[in-house]
Amino acid sequence: MRTSLAPGIRLITSFSRDSWYRGFTLLLTFLFYTSYHLSRKPISIVKSELHRNCSEVIRPPNFSSPNNETWCDWPPFDQTNYQTLFGALDNSFLVTYAIGMFISGIFGERLPLRYYLSTGMLLSGFFTTLFGFGFYWKIHSIWFYVFAQAMNGLVQTTGWPAVVACVGNWFGKGKRGLIMGIWNSHTSVGNILGSLIAGVFVSTSWGLSFIVPGIIIAVMGVVCFFFLVEKPEDVNCSLPQHHDLPEQEPLLRSSSNEEIFGSPAHNQVNGVRSVQVASDEPEAISFLGALRIPGVVEFSLCLLFAKLVSYTFLYWLPLYIANVAHFDAKGAGDMSTLFDVGGILGGIFAGVISDYTGGRATTCCVMLVVAAPMLFLYNHIGQNGLATTIGMLMFCGSLVNGPYALITTAVSADLGTHECLRGNAKALSTVTAIIDGTGSIGAALGPLLAGLISPSGWNNVFYMLITADILACLFLSRLVFKEVRGWCGYYTRQRGNTAIMLMNQDGAIISIDPTMPTNTQTINELKTEVTNRLAMLEKRVELEGLKVVEIEKCKNDLKKLRDEMASRSSRVNCPCKYNFSDDSKKLTPRRDVPSYPKYTLSQETIEALKKPTFDVWHWEHNEMLSCLEYMYHDLGLVKEFNINPITLKRWLLSIQENYRSNPFHNFRHCFCVSQMMYGMIHLCNLQEKLTLTDMGILMTAAVCHDLDHPGYNNTYQINARTELAVRYNDISPLENHHCAVAFQILSQPECNIFANVDPEVFKQIRQAIITLILATDMARHGEILDSFKQKVDNFDFTNEEHVTCLKMVLIKCCDISNEVRPTEVAEPWVDCLLEEYFMQSDREKSEGLPVAPFMDRDKVTKATAQIGFIKFVLIPMFETVMKLFPQIEEIMVQPLRDSRDHYEELKQIDDAMTEVNKAMPHWGQSVYEGRDPSLIRLVCCFKGQASARRS
Repeated sequence: MRTSLAPGIRLITSFSRDSWYRGFTLLLTFLFYTSYHLSRKPISIVKSELHRNCSEVIRPPNFSSPNNETWCDWPPFDQTNYQTLFGALDNSFLVTYAIGMFISGIFGERLPLRYYLSTGMLLSGFFTTLFGFGFYWKIHSIWFYVFAQAMNGLVQTTGWPAVVACVGNWFGKGKRGLIMGIWNSHTSVGNILGSLIAGVFVSTSWGLSFIVPGIIIAVMGVVCFFFLVEKPEDVNCSLPQHHDLPEQEPLLRSSSNEEIFGSPAHNQVNGVRSVQVASDEPEAISFLGALRIPGVVEFSLCLLFAKLVSYTFLYWLPLYIANVAHFDAKGAGDMSTLFDVGGILGGIFAGVISDYTGGRATTCCVMLVVAAPMLFLYNHIGQNGLATTIGMLMFCGSLVNGPYALITTAVSADLGTHECLRGNAKALSTVTAIIDGTGSIGAALGPLLAGLISPSGWNNVFYMLITADILACLFLSRLVFKEVRGWCGYYTRQRGNTAIMLMNQDGAIISIDPTMPTNTQTINELKTEVTNRLAMLEKRVELEGLKVVEIEKCKNDLKKLRDEMASRSSRVNCPCKYNFSDDSKKLTPRRDVPSYPKYTLSQETIEALKKPTFDVWHWEHNEMLSCLEYMYHDLGLVKEFNINPITLKRWLLSIQENYRSNPFHNFRHCFCVSQMMYGMIHLCNLQEKLTLTDMGILMTAAVCHDLDHPGYNNTYQINARTELAVRYNDISPLENHHCAVAFQILSQPECNIFANVDPEVFKQIRQAIITLILATDMARHGEILDSFKQKVDNFDFTNEEHVTCLKMVLIKCCDISNEVRPTEVAEPWVDCLLEEYFMQSDREKSEGLPVAPFMDRDKVTKATAQIGFIKFVLIPMFETVMKLFPQIEEIMVQPLRDSRDHYEELKQIDDAMTEVNKAMPHWGQSVYEGRDPSLIRLVCCFKGQASARRS
């Protein structure tokens, strides 16, 4: 009996690869920022040890001090101005943190996040540890501690923009509030752990309260360097959806960033080139540009006051509890962690509510409004018993830290990926830095004001905190009003898409059609003006469209010239020896929508596409792409596989860019084979005999069958021991490489035309496509054809093995079908093929490798190259297919016979010229070059008579 899969393994396999990477990134960034806060917290715990109530401390024996009240304090905090000094320590950190935060975001957009974050964590560990060494080095200068705090504040600005940008890269807007609410608990977890770790050492050796957290954050910096993945595309994971808007195909535009086929830049991974125009890599947004994003200013100012409240509690709560509730340093520190526990719950609650309602601003505002009276109550009744203290600390912590957590995480990520940025992901770090930097100003002001106000009584400190809460609410009032109106059914005008409506006094819409009767003279004038403007716009669009077409034609000419130059240079130095170890090159597919000109195919072209006589030489790359796109729509493959039309465009574009500019094995050959497959599907009426999945496999295999062909065949790869031959153990190295490149392109979410197919079905499709592409290896020709011959007389379309064999033969027919086409179409392909053969034979000679006779420019002619191939390969294969589909005889088999006769006649002429040249070299050469028909017939007749006499 077969046992079921273990529950743990089922759980592991139930998550996709993308989910594992997202979870891993979320966990890593959680740990990283936990260590940041863990290293900030010790100062608030150690304060109560640096200045103590010495009258309650037992004096050690043999200890003498002139001052009985401050003998146990740590100088310089043993003076009456100790609170001012504590404030100086807090503000040296917070001021540099606030200033540095604005700069940090700009650096974060322009530097690799992994390096930036790792460096910041290592430096933060160093300065945190440096503060702790002051205990062991017996340093009593306030400036030493101020310097350590200030530098620590500066380097800690690397943390927040980097981790938020990283998480924002991995998670879309859907459940961002909940995910980031849970994730943001790292702030409170870090504070709690920092308090507990510092509390362990504070009463014995307070220096360790800093040294241990410093070591922890430095270790996490090393972990970050080795394991952080900044973006999903770095590991070929799918990209998150940052907006709720559906993907739409834009109108044809002339802007450079939308013209895909202009001057693309190519990146490579494993030999795969991806499509990138120069403007694909968006520029990092400027500081002022980030401020113009709707909502950034309001949330920044709100966070200023929210963070003022939160950081006042962070730095002064342990001291407040120690003074008011009379706890010792460790007890006060432990009790203060309850505020952070409440902060964890508040952050999660705020995230869930804001996700459900869609009202980030309203959620923050409500929590801040409720927080104000709760702070007042905590100050008056918070110390009435242990249970009350615990409850009030947790409740106030949730209300104070909930909005703070929501704004610094989900709101920052929302604004950093706002729709107005048009997909520019390089705004996330800058927006986060602006919001958190503004909040850090409040974080610096809060402890400073608390230090100044606390001597007059703790009541005044709480009044200051309540006032800050109210001000935070006021700055969100406009956004709250906007959200509430949205819930009530009122929607604000969308920028850039203005609807012009004329309405009468009753609110009814008035048509702007000028043919309708006039209402008033003013409305009539307005209607006329609008109509005239619309006509001008239509005319302008028409003219601009013509310009775009002309630009595309110029670009096509330039691309042809570039391809020709690449082809010529490849004859001297062909990049056929692969190097797959260059990790600096990444496949980065386009994220915006391809906008190559969409050609409307005429009915004549549509009908011609279905026939083998189609002339493939009259079409530019853009037009061939449009034809391929039409084929997928016409066969019903787009509907069958639920292909997003934009994804189909991207996939075809990437396919085209991954065909090299070889004389023969190029994108035009890809189109030629695909068009022949499309024609055979119609000619043989395969729609009624095969499934749509089978036709999708046939078309996709035809499109991908020679991807990234280097122009040098398998024989050369094996003899030259190229990396491809080594990689695939001399077994169909090129065909295996074509498969690998095809599925590497499909592995990109933006190019995956099978993204909506069931995974099990996709496995079958993948295996079938691989089988067909591998079948194009001519070394397997005899094996495949013999197998088909055994089945053709009793062919069964319901037999999977029979159908697979048929599909293998069909793609082979299409791959070598040029001679089926008219002579004027087929003969240029022979010239291209011989040119590629001669390139290889020349290289083989230069490298001392064996040279195939049919490739040697000194031994082969066009006629000799084709006669044997047509007689012994093409005709037998097509005649075998003809047994199953008799209708191909006239359209495909007879042209092959005619082509064979044509090349035999050409060979006869060539042979005659050779004999004439031996007898009369100069006359024969002139006859041959002039190709005068009567003279050539005379030569042939002379040759025939000579042969008869020899007989």
